[in-house]
Amino acid sequence: MSPPPIEAVTEETRYGAFLDLHLLRRFFRYAKPHTRWVLLALAILPLNTLIQLGQPLLLRQAVDEHLIPGTLDGFAGLLVALGVLLLLQALAGYGMSVVNATLGQRVVRDLRRDLFGHLLRLDASYFNKHASGRTTNRVTNDVEAVSQMVSAGLIHLIGDVVLLTGILISMALLAPTLSLTLVVALPLIVGGTLLAAKKSRLAQRENRLMLARMASRLTEEIEGQQEVRLFHRQQRNHAEFEQQNQVYFTSSLVSNTWEAFQFSFIDALSTVVIAALFWIGASMSSADGVTIGTLVAFIDYVRRVFQPVRDLSGKFTTMQAAMTALERIFGLLDSKPQITDAQVNHAFTLPARPRLVMQEVGFAYGEQPILKNLSLTVEPGEQVAVVGPTGAGKSTLIKLLNRTYEPQQGIIQLGGQDLQNIPMATLRRTVGVVPQETFLFSGTIAENIHLRDPSIPQAAVEEAAHKTGAMAFIADLPEGLNTRLTERGGNLSSGQRQLLGITRAFVFNPALLILDEATSSVDTISERLIQNALQELMVGRTAIVIAHRLNTIIGADRVIVMHGGEIIQGGSHQTLVTQPGLYRKLCELQFGLDGSLPTLQQG
Repeated sequence: MSPPPIEAVTEETRYGAFLDLHLLRRFFRYAKPHTRWVLLALAILPLNTLIQLGQPLLLRQAVDEHLIPGTLDGFAGLLVALGVLLLLQALAGYGMSVVNATLGQRVVRDLRRDLFGHLLRLDASYFNKHASGRTTNRVTNDVEAVSQMVSAGLIHLIGDVVLLTGILISMALLAPTLSLTLVVALPLIVGGTLLAAKKSRLAQRENRLMLARMASRLTEEIEGQQEVRLFHRQQRNHAEFEQQNQVYFTSSLVSNTWEAFQFSFIDALSTVVIAALFWIGASMSSADGVTIGTLVAFIDYVRRVFQPVRDLSGKFTTMQAAMTALERIFGLLDSKPQITDAQVNHAFTLPARPRLVMQEVGFAYGEQPILKNLSLTVEPGEQVAVVGPTGAGKSTLIKLLNRTYEPQQGIIQLGGQDLQNIPMATLRRTVGVVPQETFLFSGTIAENIHLRDPSIPQAAVEEAAHKTGAMAFIADLPEGLNTRLTERGGNLSSGQRQLLGITRAFVFNPALLILDEATSSVDTISERLIQNALQELMVGRTAIVIAHRLNTIIGADRVIVMHGGEIIQGGSHQTLVTQPGLYRKLCELQFGLDGSLPTLQQG
């Protein structure tokens, strides 16, 4: 499949307005707590401008009063004054850089903190609709773009405008006639700079698009490396990547060419302006108010004019990128979680063995109904198995029980309380889930079991690992429970990762345990170990077990059969296996039962 056309501009590559006042006002709320740093930066700006404006005047005085007449009295003082101004300029520049960098980092620290905290409050529906790469980009690249706006954009932009204004006023006051030369050249300067900035920006936009595509391609190559080799796709994938790489190379050359043109154009134009000033100045006499010193000072001012003009063009792209980044950041912050925590007393408790009641529960993803008028009661200590074909709604049922999603009709009660009235912390401690594949974080085995919960002692982790049988392989590792895991636990087998997931559930001691096909992705030997661990975990607990392998749920107190989002059968295994229906067909498919349909024995 060929890649999409290069001209396509995505959310990651588009540019917003140069200045969006609504976004800036909202952003300034983050700068408000750091007002003293803002004021310090703004105070340095006029100081730096005055220092730069004073240097050409000293040169003028040195030429007219000392060098031309040949009088050296007081010349040393001028040199000292010039040296002091240069030193002050260096200190002011250093101070501005430090203040801007500090301000930028403080602001984006607060912004990044709010973004991360907001992500933790969002529910599953947001992450299902938004790619993880784009969400990560908000907290990393977009925040960095805002940091650049603060440290090298917004305040520097104000400084460049102040400096440019001060230079133009000084030149007009110093020699109005010579100023006409710059007035003629200024449209050329601005026009050439804007043209180069526009062309360079278009190329940079394409660069961002190609970088995003190459990063996506690289991620797929790493995650899908097994399929790439099994189907011998290396050469073709390399050719496709090289095509993208070549487009990036070409657009980079275009961008660099226009940037080089911008600098060389300004340098060449500044040389022409200076030459014109020499020619005009030579034709004017001191009676016109233009002395040699005035001409020298004026040329120094011209040299200083081009630096802020050049900087302004660079700030243009920086500010546009920051405006777009702010729009995306605030768009994320404005995303409201669909599931909110219950506003009740945090001392709220549930019974040690709560009763679960679901009444006429309905749920749909979009317009596609998943659960239809589902009613189910699970008594305290009861172990209920839920079976059915793919798409029957089993996994959705689990997501409703721990409030990953909310039911769109009906009610769900736990311990006599509606789930929406139970604090999330209490609910998640009460309802424990062992998923089909356990997600392991970077860190030690012990940290992955207790999830850095300070209320869980090391002794409880060791006890849980012994009871689930996980300690059998943990003890053989070089550092035992302190062994560090690679990304997603890649240095463990799938069975070992699943045992850690069961141990994690064990140590958090949930009253209602949900097993979501916890043995479906492991081999037969690992399945037996995991089954033993699960049996230990389920002792004395209320449990809901979802499984495709029916031999894992034969010992359940009750079996619920789902199809099309509805419960179509219910009863014990021994009862259902003798009755015509979906459960009997599933047993026939898995166990090859004959017409007498003998009762299956666990083993």
